[in-house]
Amino acid sequence: MKIKEIKLTNFRNWEEDSFNFSDRVLIYGPNAQGKTNILEALYLIATTSSFRGRDAEVITKDKDFMRLCAKIEKEKEIEVSAVYQKIENGIQKEFVINNKKRPSIDFVGEFSAIIFSPEDIALISGTPEIKRRYLSFTIGQKDREYLYDLLNYKKVLRQRNDLLKRWDIGIIRAEIDIWDIKLAEYGQNIIIKRKELEEFINTKISYYYREISREDKEIKFIYEPSLEKDDLLKSLTENRERDIREKSTTNGPHRDSWTITINGVSSAKFASRGEARTVILALKLCERDWFLEKGGDEPVILLDDVFSELDEDRRKYLVDAFLGSQLIITTTDLEHLDKEFISETQLINIKKEEPFIIS
Repeated sequence: MKIKEIKLTNFRNWEEDSFNFSDRVLIYGPNAQGKTNILEALYLIATTSSFRGRDAEVITKDKDFMRLCAKIEKEKEIEVSAVYQKIENGIQKEFVINNKKRPSIDFVGEFSAIIFSPEDIALISGTPEIKRRYLSFTIGQKDREYLYDLLNYKKVLRQRNDLLKRWDIGIIRAEIDIWDIKLAEYGQNIIIKRKELEEFINTKISYYYREISREDKEIKFIYEPSLEKDDLLKSLTENRERDIREKSTTNGPHRDSWTITINGVSSAKFASRGEARTVILALKLCERDWFLEKGGDEPVILLDDVFSELDEDRRKYLVDAFLGSQLIITTTDLEHLDKEFISETQLINIKKEEPFIIS
């Protein structure tokens, strides 16, 4: 799988521009020029969402819409587009594959991408919401049934919470069993697939950490489901009185989280910045392997300003580890990079008036 071209209209600081990509691309230039925005656009094409914040923020200031159009090379070339339009109550989204409108849930996975960016440090110490988004982006790109279960779970959750907000306790007790059964059906499927991802990551993450860091440490990815004894229906039943008091569903996949430990110690509390970045890089390599395990082509790898904090040996390892995938990298300058690597890489200087010349 390879992305050949993307056209951006009113996407953050790109009002109208396009980029063509080879198998390995280096986008360079000063900070605040829009390098990360290009990677964000590519990732949005893969997942229908930004990895950096609220969807409305990707639309250029003072504009009322944004459009991304991309050409993707798979078994055959396909064309996809995503349009975000501001409306009174938020954002209206439209997704198109080969000139046919498709719901977002069918759009995800047509193009698979893995992102590593400075914001990913939040995966170590960030909120459970950020960590759940990671699970959904990772599993969802290769498992459409997971996305359907997640969508249905959220719908039933809203209906159960609406019921819990009613003042008539008699009505709540009479109707809540129906919602519990439905919520447990979809939620249990979500939990099973999140546990599968946990098990898969733990077969590989220590190996990748050692390869990148040259340090022999045990890394553990620990999924933390919010339920009692692996049974969501039982958990909902046992917590019913609490839910009625709090007028909200207090456990289930919407409250899940996860953590990563280094030699049994929480990385969120004790990892250095270097250890945290190495853990995330190892996690991204596991993510690539997960995609391949689930079938299909190599995902496109998006590395946002990663090389500046790695020495030459680690940069080489990372490039070799992602061999076979299209690699799109951003950096502020080229001085710290090997000239042979540069000579074999497509260069995109977003300050075109100051081209880089290899001496």
